[in-house]
Amino acid sequence: MEIKFKVRISQFVCLLGSVLLLLEAARQISIGLTLTALLLAVGGTMLLVVSLAHELFTLRWFRTLVMLSVALIMSALVLLAPQQHLMWLWGFAVLLLYPRPRWLAPACALIGLVTTWLALAQLGSDWLSLGIGITATLMALGAIGGRRQQQVWMQLERRGRRDSNRAIWSQYQLMRDLPREIARADREDIHIELILLAPVNTGRLANRRLMNTLDSAALPHETRYQLDDGALAVLLVTRGERMASLRRRQLIEHLAMPIRARVQPLNDSDPNALDLKRLSAHLSDEPQPITLLPPLPRKPADAEAFSDNASTDNAPSDDALSDHGRDTLKPASAADKVAVAPSRGNDH
Repeated sequence: MEIKFKVRISQFVCLLGSVLLLLEAARQISIGLTLTALLLAVGGTMLLVVSLAHELFTLRWFRTLVMLSVALIMSALVLLAPQQHLMWLWGFAVLLLYPRPRWLAPACALIGLVTTWLALAQLGSDWLSLGIGITATLMALGAIGGRRQQQVWMQLERRGRRDSNRAIWSQYQLMRDLPREIARADREDIHIELILLAPVNTGRLANRRLMNTLDSAALPHETRYQLDDGALAVLLVTRGERMASLRRRQLIEHLAMPIRARVQPLNDSDPNALDLKRLSAHLSDEPQPITLLPPLPRKPADAEAFSDNASTDNAPSDDALSDHGRDTLKPASAADKVAVAPSRGNDH
């Protein structure tokens, strides 16, 4: 499977912008320490942080803080030195292109219009009307483009893989994989189970540490997922329950941190009966390190017939090929004596 990310391009653009702002700030500071130079230095530093730690920009609170700060910095630059920084008015329209909370769009638009009115009020009514008209038009186009981008970002949140550095998939992708993997495990007469993991010590740092250690501890063919509530899951496929128990203990010991796990067997079960929200709720409060859950309800008869018919079809859909590559069962490697590879591995 091949995944293309544009993170590096975005990081390069932010880095280039930060370098330009910092150079301009250094030039003005060399002439004299002014408030404009300090604002340019703050803006350049913020862009530098975004470029070096780009994954922080995926956090809603960080993205909101950066965008609101940039809007205020641009407004201050235009009002302090309109002869030099009037061109920053187009930046308000650019801010509306980014995914944002709903309240941030009217806030940025209001800041941009008030800044335009204060900066051009001294030039006469004709220039004021023209400037407000141009700024409002640009922001309207930015809002339209931002609405489209918002829909794209919502679709990306539902895509299988969000992070280019970790082979961890989304809950949306898990629900797409389960019917195919359960049907394959029943057809091949092998054991399949879903392991839900959560750190005992809750918090963002503990969750990130578990994500990093799980990504390195799991074998390449053991598919990992991140659920919406922050819990992680591993789809484990082995030759039997005994081997699954052995591999499960090896995996948890390799994590080297206090965690809680719930194990849901999936053989001959109905994937629609799997309530991930209920299974992952209060997982860190589980009294036992590993809790074995009862089997799910069996698949309906018509679903079993559908899976049998699907197994005879050797031509997978284009969507399946584009998302996961070819559906083939790989034999276990020499280094892996206890696990059987599922139908799809994780490509880094």
